Amino acid sequence: MGTDRDWEKWGATDPYFGVYSEGKFRRDLLNEASKAEFFQSGEQHIERILAEIHARFPSGAMPATALDFGCGVGRLVIPLARRMQEVLGVDISPSMISEARKNCEQAGVGNARFVLSDDALSKVESGFDLVHSHIVLQHIPWRRGRILIQSMASRVKPGGYLVVQVLASCDQPWLLRKLVQLRYVFPPANWLRNLIRGRPLREPAMQLHLYDLDVIGADLRSLGFRIELVDEPWPGTGFTGAIIVARRN
Repeated sequence: MGTDRDWEKWGATDPYFGVYSEGKFRRDLLNEASKAEFFQSGEQHIERILAEIHARFPSGAMPATALDFGCGVGRLVIPLARRMQEVLGVDISPSMISEARKNCEQAGVGNARFVLSDDALSKVESGFDLVHSHIVLQHIPWRRGRILIQSMASRVKPGGYLVVQVLASCDQPWLLRKLVQLRYVFPPANWLRNLIRGRPLREPAMQLHLYDLDVIGADLRSLGFRIELVDEPWPGTGFTGAIIVARRN
């Protein structure tokens, strides 16, 4: 898959920017302060997610085990591990996983482990209290991502939670969207864009794909989940996102 190759390249060349695409997280600009900010953003996100779970399912137990899909360099694995008994990080990029292991060791986190991903999550056991993914699925085409969401949902134990973020809409004209997507399948178009923006010529396109919330909802309800949606605005981008917070009956 092209996106798999792209994310291994991000993992090998610019892993922190690949996870969180702000300029200050570029490899040549990353320093102690920006790296601390990077991981603090993960702490804040996990605090928010646990609060959303409690607010929407107040009678449910808080999770003790978690799976983070698309774990990257461990930005969310580390705060999950600080709050839970065991965490599994899953990623398609060996280079990302290698960096995540180093970050866990430096943070004193010993209750996290990692496996390489595939679409069936064949290396991942079932029975997690929480299966989570954030700013990951938007980089995966819809048809493939839909299968991955179903695979993630199947790893949630009864009474457990699935929390995944997706992009749901874009207010840009259809033709403009198609022209932007041309660079996903025609590398010279991406090279030209990189050249114009002053980026490395062969830097992969960071793909952005929309997901159908109605279809995801139907899929999850068929698997026995009760679903809540949390809006997640993307100011200034033209996109709107959503966090799906679901509990398995």
